[in-house]
Amino acid sequence: MIIRNAITEDREGVADVLMQSYNIESAEEGMEVFSNEKKKGSNFIVAEQDGKVVGIASWAIKGLPKHQLAELDRIAVVPECRGKGIARKIFSMLIEEANKFYKEKNKKLRKLYLCTHADNLRAQAFYIKLGFRHEATLKDHYYPGKDEMVFSMFF
Repeated sequence: MIIRNAITEDREGVADVLMQSYNIESAEEGMEVFSNEKKKGSNFIVAEQDGKVVGIASWAIKGLPKHQLAELDRIAVVPECRGKGIARKIFSMLIEEANKFYKEKNKKLRKLYLCTHADNLRAQAFYIKLGFRHEATLKDHYYPGKDEMVFSMFF
């Protein structure tokens, strides 16, 4: 298992993980998500096994470096590889990369946050195991009648 920063050539593998884990309907849409999020400043980390991308995470700084804030946007592992600690390894590298970014700015990562659907209990349990805590609930955030929960981790 190799955990590394994503490169442009990973777009098809990232798209495959997105289709299996998110509301992404086609490889084209997944590759577009990858490209658009990279253009907006998101950093992608991939887990590669036998030459295939089997897991991803994306994160981005929020605000200015002086705010010491980052968002975990996506984290996912293909179904056949779940439960093997891959997401935890990806998450560890995400923290390393965020810390490296802030260190280069003579700052420290202060807070990492994420949003997840209120009905996604599996994801919430995972985030709590990682050390996140529920901070707020956003009513009707992305979709009417579907709340989002904000989880945060402080350093």
